Amino acid sequence: MQECDNPRFPICYPNWKEEEAAAKKRAEDDKQDCINCWRFYQKKAEAIVSVDDPIARNRRINAAYAQLWLDDHRFQWAGLAAFASKQVGCGLLNAAEMIGKSNRQRDAYQQWDKTSSPLERVSPYASPRMPVPDQASGEGARKVYEMLAKGNTALFLDIWPLHMFYKEFGLKRFERCLEERALLSGSIVWPIADSVRFGVPTPEIRRGFKAIDVGDIASGVEILARHEQINILQPAMYNDAEFAMLMRANQFAWALNIPTGSAREIQMALSNQCTVTGANARYETFSKHPLANLADVG
Repeated sequence: MQECDNPRFPICYPNWKEEEAAAKKRAEDDKQDCINCWRFYQKKAEAIVSVDDPIARNRRINAAYAQLWLDDHRFQWAGLAAFASKQVGCGLLNAAEMIGKSNRQRDAYQQWDKTSSPLERVSPYASPRMPVPDQASGEGARKVYEMLAKGNTALFLDIWPLHMFYKEFGLKRFERCLEERALLSGSIVWPIADSVRFGVPTPEIRRGFKAIDVGDIASGVEILARHEQINILQPAMYNDAEFAMLMRANQFAWALNIPTGSAREIQMALSNQCTVTGANARYETFSKHPLANLADVG
């Protein structure tokens, strides 16, 4: 009977309504299960980054990345990320040092201003020094500190749950549930919501984990690195005009050996050190050109 080609034809399919309702219920339950699993790993990630101090939080993030790789050597991106995130921690330490120097100068001046005599305040040489370059460096360092901490945290909240979900459930369920992750938006911690939508299932995520699943580890590293750099960090950090300008100023001063006292080479040392000079550990440098722009996607 030609009518039987229609799955809702009552003579051929007398229980089609019940079967359709049951299929709909299974699909809804599966969708909710996806959401629940994503929420579980997202909350575990939030617990890792729950400390207020960005430097202490960074150490937790570094350890979590390293543990991912130690538990599963297919996750080479995470092994690399442990070093990259450590380097972010070095930037946080450097920025904190400059902020501290600026604050100490300002606090000393304010204390002197409260306790000094009118005659002392008239003298141009009586007050504690508060050099303009140090104060300017301190203000710039505050911006860098804030952006590094925010980017470090957001990147971890994006990529760590993806690895954990894939590790637990495999590629097939990972791909089936990937769309549902975005439904958590608004109910989870996401510090870059003003510039990046949470849980967007980018092509790079799918391609990266497919590469891992077939054993093409090198491609997986490259694709996931591209996702995190371009889809997360670029809009969250490097598209910020002030942060990009500060990075360019640092590169310009370092490359030309301008004695600012604050410029640092942009590099990633594959060790537990912040910088490597003359040691055996490998390290990757950004550029020696003074006009090289870290915020340039290319």
